[in-house]
Amino acid sequence: MALPRSATVRRVSDLLTSPPDGDEDGSRGRAVWGLVALAIIAALIVVIMLATSGGSGGKHSGSAPSPSQLPSEPPSSPTTPPSTTAPSTSASSSRAATSPVPTSTGNPCGAAKSCAVPGDAGQLVAAVNRFRTGHGQAAVTGTVTPKAQQCAVAQGNGPNCTPSYAWEPVPIQDGPKAVGLVSPQWLLDPAMKSFEIGWAYANGQWECAILKLR
Repeated sequence: MALPRSATVRRVSDLLTSPPDGDEDGSRGRAVWGLVALAIIAALIVVIMLATSGGSGGKHSGSAPSPSQLPSEPPSSPTTPPSTTAPSTSASSSRAATSPVPTSTGNPCGAAKSCAVPGDAGQLVAAVNRFRTGHGQAAVTGTVTPKAQQCAVAQGNGPNCTPSYAWEPVPIQDGPKAVGLVSPQWLLDPAMKSFEIGWAYANGQWECAILKLR
C-alpha cells in the first residue's frame, strides 16, 4: 500500500536529521546519509511522475494509403497497328502513244493536175528510220530534197530517180503506209549512209520517192 506524500516527506526528513546510533564519525555519516536521501528522493520523483502521467508515449506510425487513395493510372489503350491497305493495281499493258500522221487527201496543186508537195507532212523520214531500227539496223539521216520531189512527180521515171530509188503511190499522204509498200531488203541495206525523200500529187493520188545514198 502506497504511503501518503506527507508521511514520505517526514520520513525522508527524519533520515536527513537523525543519523543512526553508534556512528562514531558524525559528519561522515551525515554526508553518506545525505547522498542516500537524495537518491531516494530522485527515485520517488520518478515513481510519482510515472504514476501521475496516466499514459505511455507511443510511436507515430503512418498507415499505408488504402487502394482507394492511390492515384489511379490511366487505362492503357491497346496499341493497334495502323492498317495498311495495299493499293490495288490493275495490270494494264501500256502502249506507246503514237501521234497520228497529219495525212491529206485533197488536191494540194489547185488547178494543176500534178505538183511537188513541199515538206514531209506524211512523216516519211521518221517511218523509214523506225523500220530500220525495228529490224536491227541503224537509223540514218533523211532529208527532203527537190530531186526526190521531182522523182515523185515523174512517178519513178526520169534522171532524178538515181542512183537507187523507191517510188510508191498511196491514196493519202501517209509515210508509214508508203514504207509498208517498199521492199524490206531495200530499206534495210546496211550500206545505206543517208537518204532523200520527196512528196508529190499527180493524177488524183499521192506519190512518194525515196533516194538511197551509199
